[in-house]
Amino acid sequence: MSIADLAASAVKTISRHNAKKLMKKGSAPAIAKNNVNKVAGDKYVVGFASCEVMPDDINTATYWIAGHGPGKAIEGVHDPITVSAMWIGCGENGGIMMISADIIGLTRVEVSVVRDKLAEFSKRINCKGVNICCTHNHAGFDTVGYWGKLPKTGKNPGYMNKLLNSMVRVCKEAYESRTEGDLYVGTIHVPEAQFDKRLPTVLHDVLTRIRFVPENGDNETWFLNYAAHPNTLGGSNRHIGADYPYFLRKTIKETKNVNVLFGIGAIAAVDPGDFCEDKVERTRIQGECLGKAALSIENDRKLDCRISTLCQPYYCPVDNGVLAFLASLKVMSTKRYPCKQGELGLALKTELTYIYLGDQKILLLPGESFPETVYGGYASAEESATGKGPEINPTPLIEIAEDENLLVFGVTNDMTGYVVAPNDFILHKTQAYLSNGYDRFDRSHYHETNSLGYLASQTIADVFADVVSRME
Repeated sequence: MSIADLAASAVKTISRHNAKKLMKKGSAPAIAKNNVNKVAGDKYVVGFASCEVMPDDINTATYWIAGHGPGKAIEGVHDPITVSAMWIGCGENGGIMMISADIIGLTRVEVSVVRDKLAEFSKRINCKGVNICCTHNHAGFDTVGYWGKLPKTGKNPGYMNKLLNSMVRVCKEAYESRTEGDLYVGTIHVPEAQFDKRLPTVLHDVLTRIRFVPENGDNETWFLNYAAHPNTLGGSNRHIGADYPYFLRKTIKETKNVNVLFGIGAIAAVDPGDFCEDKVERTRIQGECLGKAALSIENDRKLDCRISTLCQPYYCPVDNGVLAFLASLKVMSTKRYPCKQGELGLALKTELTYIYLGDQKILLLPGESFPETVYGGYASAEESATGKGPEINPTPLIEIAEDENLLVFGVTNDMTGYVVAPNDFILHKTQAYLSNGYDRFDRSHYHETNSLGYLASQTIADVFADVVSRME
């Protein structure tokens, strides 16, 4: 037995032991089914605010870059990290707050810190939900924890405090800047800006634009969504930056003075377009491509002024002993619960949120979902890693929603890893979640090592089906 075999076995044993200790303290508290919150009015009111969030000691202190393996220190700056907020309300009757951040992700623990800091403010303005959409930027600071020098966390406490406080500030400023106007949604296909590096090839190449047009002639505010990893600068990059979303916003701002937020879709194994070999140049081209596409959308439709939202927490079984072990070391900010499902007997409390803006359905998901779990197109038994057919997989989310135009934001309100279809889920035989597994076609399966486990996809589908049934 190799050292890696022993390590994988050890973390699994430790995690099971921790689960048994949790179980002795009692079962996990039951999670109530939340009610739908609704607001409506004559006119949308929208506000926007944004700020750069960079540490003052970026050139003297050690910070860790996120997204391409642990222990990679930041050596310089490409461009600044930005946090933006968009208040979307129905007159003065209440609304929702949407935050976009140029970061790899946040756990729900940190998301709750922001919400708690805004609790009194949210109550006063009748805010029905504060949602943090992370761009999953692979050239940003480690804001989750496991990209530092393990087993120590890669998060810098001072920067995390500054980041979360900046989110609070832009939310308040966005609300104060609100003005009346109309809200539109439009789409455009941009196939050249993405590449699927893992079979089955399922690409949702739609760029969606939620567009607010103020009545008073002020700058418009756009919230854009597209499915492509902001990892264009590549694994050798050691300079901080926002990756291609920076150039996306810059392109639009220079052409039309617009406030822009960006969020990613179902991005698991979906890379940006392969425009050229120079990674810095490719990052610029990717951003400019999407920016120009957003500017060219011509199929806008106006949304009725009504908002419905339902945020549903749920327990997701955790089979990943490596992530569970790191959580026990406080590398990440998590709270674990005993669970009767899965191999370890552990669960994570996470959430998903379903929103109607007018008749536009929007789903906010934790983690990185594979496109086929959202849009369908599962591998057949002949093609799948396991040799099993798509019948063992959950119903794709657009079918549950009964809407092929469902708009999905990933890595939102929690960072829970990849969500892999069950019939394509493969682990290393002796080093589960520690090393890549290889399937019957000798294809490497990295994504499973950074997932909660086999049950994540079905759990999301089950929770979403229940939420949909209660949304009307």
